[in-house]
Order: sequence, then C-alpha cells, then structure tokens
Amino acid sequence: MSVMDFQIDGLVAAPFTPMKDNGDLNLPLIDPYVDYLVAQGVLNTFVCGSTGEGASLSMAERKSLAEKWVSAGKGKLTNVIVHVGGCSITDSQELARHAESIGAQAIATLPTCVFRPTTGKQVAEQLQIIGAAAPSLPLFFYHLPDMSKVYIMVEDLLDALETVKVPTFRGCKYTDYNMLDYGRCLVHSNGKYIMMYGRDEQGLCALVMGATSFVGSTFNYAGKIYNRMRTAYDNGDLEAARKEQLLSQLFLKILCDHGPVHVSGPETCKGANKWTWDGHRTEQVPHDHDVRH
Repeated sequence: MSVMDFQIDGLVAAPFTPMKDNGDLNLPLIDPYVDYLVAQGVLNTFVCGSTGEGASLSMAERKSLAEKWVSAGKGKLTNVIVHVGGCSITDSQELARHAESIGAQAIATLPTCVFRPTTGKQVAEQLQIIGAAAPSLPLFFYHLPDMSKVYIMVEDLLDALETVKVPTFRGCKYTDYNMLDYGRCLVHSNGKYIMMYGRDEQGLCALVMGATSFVGSTFNYAGKIYNRMRTAYDNGDLEAARKEQLLSQLFLKILCDHGPVHVSGPETCKGANKWTWDGHRTEQVPHDHDVRH
C-alpha cells in the first residue's frame, strides 16, 4: 500500500501513558487498555502526543511505549500513529525510523518546540526532513498552537507543500478552534489530505464542516458518546447528535474542574477498570480549565 492510500476514519484515541507512582512507565497496562478502547469502538491511537506526556519522556521511553502500543494493538487496532516531534529534528528522525521499524501505521510531528518555525514554508521544510527518515510511513503535521506556540495558518502549510515536496505527507492533526482555517484546509485539500480534528468538545462543528476523523483524549473513556454522535449525524438526526456533543462537553467540564486532562483522564480510566495507575510526570502541573488534547 502506498502512503497516499492510507485512510483513517472515525475516532482516534490519544492515550494516556500508564505510569507507576514513581513515574516509571507501566507498560503491562497497555494490553487491557487496548481492549478497553476496542470495547468502545475506538480502533485507532495517537501515541506519545501531549495527552500521553510524550514531551516528558526520554527517547528510550518513547521507543518502548511505541513498541508496546504496536505489539498490543496487533490484530485489534486498525492504526497506531506514533508522535515523533520534539525539540530536536535529529531526535525526531530517529523516532521516525524507529516507528517505521516496529510496524507503526503512521507518524506525526509537532514543529520544533524551542527554535520554532514561523511560516508554513518553514514547517514544510521540517516535515520534509522528518518524513525522509521514514519513507514508507504516512506523515501528519500536529497542529497544536496553544502548546507549540507556532501560530501558522495550516492552509499556508498546504500552499507551501506545493513547492516544498514531502512525498509522505498525508495530512494534519488539527487541534485548534480556528474553524475558518480548518474549513479552508478541507477545501484546499479537496480530499487529498486527511484533516483529523482534535478538539473533542466541538467535534460536531467539525463534522458539519466535513471532518471524518477525530483525535482526542476523551475518546479514551467516552468513545461510545462520540460514536453515537457520529452515527446520529450521519443519519441526519442533528438534534440527537447535538445531545451527545453537549453530554460530552458536560463530561469534559467536570473532568477539567478536577485538574488537567492528563491527570483527571487517567483517574477516569483507572476507576472504570480497577487498574493500578498511580503516577504521571511532575512536569504536568494543573491548569485552570485545561482542555488540551
């Protein structure tokens, strides 16, 4: 299958990273975690992203985590997308090569996080370098301006890709509230690229715009709500779809009142499954009304 044949539809969970109370990885929990997602109708994952605390993990930990998700998901998950972004493009290249070697279905990357690109063309040039390290894997740009502080219009990136060639570029994880830019990206790509939407609390808005795939943290434990919303929308029942979206927003508001989703989310998963999951990295400090995914 060529890179451009890669397709993804529906929900993509951005999984939390199971940790012990001392902050070490708790990889055995990923096996039941996969089953928990599948039971909710969530068959795709986006690992080592912001929800998974990827930026707080060492290179060795990120590799171990990716390996475990790929092996645990074999025969159960449709796609495991590995986030490889960080401060160093060299590290991102190494993580991209590793993801390719272990059988991940795709990779994604944030822009570099200290010396940041400021234009769509500069982002495209970074994607070109990282994508070349894993030439058989579809590559997604991870647009998360609230955290990356790279405030580009993604449509400008798509324009730049007309001249800066990135043969493996397959689309974007679009985690922003700018529906003007998101809509323009859908029009610009005209089905050529996959524009996964990343703000769970306004997924219905993205559906109306034309989105068909979604990445989010709340899909870890509320996948059934979002699948019901998608089914209702596809059946033309906008009122039922709106009801499910409002329910998900209430759910998320309650979670955010108890800390950032990186902390309150794992507590929800743990409580639902009686898992021993006691830790997270100390970098994850609480934020008021944190709705990052």
